Parts: sequence; C-alpha cells; structure tokens
Amino acid sequence: MAKWKKKTPTFEYHDTPTTLFVASFGGACAFITVVNTIGDIVESLGHQANKLLAWQVNMGALCVGIIAFFVFLFILEVLETRSKITAWRSSAPWLPLVGLTAIATVVHIPFYVVALIGAIYGVWAYRRTSSVRGLARLP
Repeated sequence: MAKWKKKTPTFEYHDTPTTLFVASFGGACAFITVVNTIGDIVESLGHQANKLLAWQVNMGALCVGIIAFFVFLFILEVLETRSKITAWRSSAPWLPLVGLTAIATVVHIPFYVVALIGAIYGVWAYRRTSSVRGLARLP
C-alpha cells in the first residue's frame, strides 16, 4: 500500500476581507458597549456630564469604535503575518479615521459628512491594506 505524502503549500494564505470583517466586529462591539454604558456614566457624573451634547456622545462612541477597530486590525495582522512592521503598514492607513471622528467629537460636523468622508477614505485604506499584504507575500 502506498503512503500518501502531504503536499505542503507553496503560498501563504492572507485574506484581507476576513481580517477586516473580524476587526470591524470588534469595533462595532466597542461602539455598542460605549453607547449602552454612556447613560450610566452620565448619570453617575451628574452636572459635569450635562455639558455633553448628543452628537458629542455619538461621535465619541464612534471614535472609540474606530480605535478598537484599529487595535483589533493591528493585533490580527501581527498574528497572521508575524511581523509588526507589516502589521503597522497594513493597519496605519486606517488611523486618519480616528482623527476625523475625534475632530467631529469636538467640533460639530454632521454625521452624514463624516460618513461620506469615511466611506470614500475607507475605499482607499482598504486598497492600501490589500496592497501591503500582497507585497508581504512576495519572497
């Protein structure tokens, strides 16, 4: 009886959409957690938190969600590529979204403007992340 040899793959498997989906899930969980707990925090702080407006609370929660997305993405990239430099290069394009939402938390920028800018920028960041991961596969 012949023994079957296990064929070793000649390529590494990198799936950018799956990694971004998992990181997005982590960011969404952080956003939902902040939105659900902010009422209790405002209630416990009393008069000091009455200065916060609804749009500031929502943009702040979105900013926390995007920070969590970035952290999850960086950790997943480190685990997958085993290179902090490659992980930084593939996750760094998403950092300006943190700045955008932080500015929108302080200065009133309508949500639809933030969403439009974020969507347009997100397409570029996705392409940049995919290209960095593609370059990491080359010998």
